Amino acid sequence: MKERRRAHRIAFDGAATLIFGQDRYPVSLEDLSVQGARVSLSEPLALPDASPVTLHIVLDDSDIQLLLPALIKRQMGSDVGLMFKRAAVEDMQHLRRLVMLHQGDEAEDDPATLLPPEA
Repeated sequence: MKERRRAHRIAFDGAATLIFGQDRYPVSLEDLSVQGARVSLSEPLALPDASPVTLHIVLDDSDIQLLLPALIKRQMGSDVGLMFKRAAVEDMQHLRRLVMLHQGDEAEDDPATLLPPEA
């Protein structure tokens, strides 16, 4: 199967919260990129594909919190694939730095590259 991702994903072991409407689900953050994430829930969640959700990440040892609007792209058992929508520029900058730190990339922060392409 051909890899279709345009953004480099990093393995990321952390806790986060998946928000759907008024419901909040604790999730384990499995991997992360500037365009999406894979999270794991304690039990499968039956949300339709393309459901709008928000991924809330609180970084350890920091007061930085990321609120990343996303769409559900796929669900396989308790794993959920998310594609980020247009988040606040500040959240996307923190996300990009986080990804760069974990992959060792020291590329310059170009705000134009922080946002995923519009669909």
